[in-house]
Amino acid sequence: MSFMVLLGVVLFVGVAAASTFFFFSALFLRGEVSALLSPELALSIDGPLRMLLAGQALSLVAIGAIITVIVFVILSLLVARPLKRLERAMNTYAQTGERAAIEGIEGAPREVKAIASSFDALIDRVNESHTRDTEISRVKSDFISTAAHQLRTPLTGIRWAHEALLKENLTESQKVLVESAVEKSKDLVAIVGTLLDISAIESGKYKYTFAPVDMHTLLEELSKDFTQASQAAKVSLFYSREGDAVAPIAKVDKERIKWVLNNLIENAIAYTPESGTVRISLQVAEHRLFVRVKDSGIGIKPEDRANIFERFYRAKNAIDKRQQGNGLGLYIARTIATDHGGDLSFTSNTEGPGTTFTLSLPVS
Repeated sequence: MSFMVLLGVVLFVGVAAASTFFFFSALFLRGEVSALLSPELALSIDGPLRMLLAGQALSLVAIGAIITVIVFVILSLLVARPLKRLERAMNTYAQTGERAAIEGIEGAPREVKAIASSFDALIDRVNESHTRDTEISRVKSDFISTAAHQLRTPLTGIRWAHEALLKENLTESQKVLVESAVEKSKDLVAIVGTLLDISAIESGKYKYTFAPVDMHTLLEELSKDFTQASQAAKVSLFYSREGDAVAPIAKVDKERIKWVLNNLIENAIAYTPESGTVRISLQVAEHRLFVRVKDSGIGIKPEDRANIFERFYRAKNAIDKRQQGNGLGLYIARTIATDHGGDLSFTSNTEGPGTTFTLSLPVS
């Protein structure tokens, strides 16, 4: 209920209550006057007395109505209208983040002006905080980018040196150590690459090359690429396409979307126990296509669901299952999806254990 409606109801109830009170008072006064006079005299003045009381009642009702209208107009101008303008300014800031001038409240009560002043002060503090956070984020991104660039060259050199050392005549124990060093150096180079991706995302420099891509063909290729990995993990991998025979074409950056799907499928296989299943499906509906990666793995616990797309976050059961990982994959994957006008979400399987990740993209 708006303030204007509430005010009208209150004033109407007040006038009605006053009119009712006067009506019963008039009846009581008429009875008292009649009791003081003889029956003949009381009967002779009953008509004029009724007219007098009715006239007074109408006069008071009219005066009450006029006063009610005046009070309603004054309160509307001084309270309701300034509050409405303040509400519009708040809604504008909440929806667009832009400050809207609050005009026409000069004659408003002190309390309304105090609310407007507090709102202006709140906007100033929010803007200051946002500016400070933006600057901190920029400095952090610059540092990560610089450090990652500085680390990439020596780490690549170390990896090449170890790979060259593998070609030498080594004992079996030496070969095992060098192979481990090669794998670790590859992991470090991959982490540096991920940090550079994070820096590019947060600085707005993450570039895309959009082109039409047949998602059915892409998913068939990926399912074949992961066949060996799924067999090694003793996990069954399936791909199916739902719907008609129309080619599901999406205008995307193929390499970026391929990276997202690689991440989802690799995670599904890694976090699914032996004899489990990973099912990839493609569906087109309502001018969008949906790629679902459903596994029968360890699942995502309720306490982890709100943070699963946060940077550097890894659930405890994921760490217990697989030590390797930096908690950046899903953050980058969802960013790529939203940059394409789509989204990346997940749901717990309703039948059996595991999780289903859904990548949605607009159909070109």
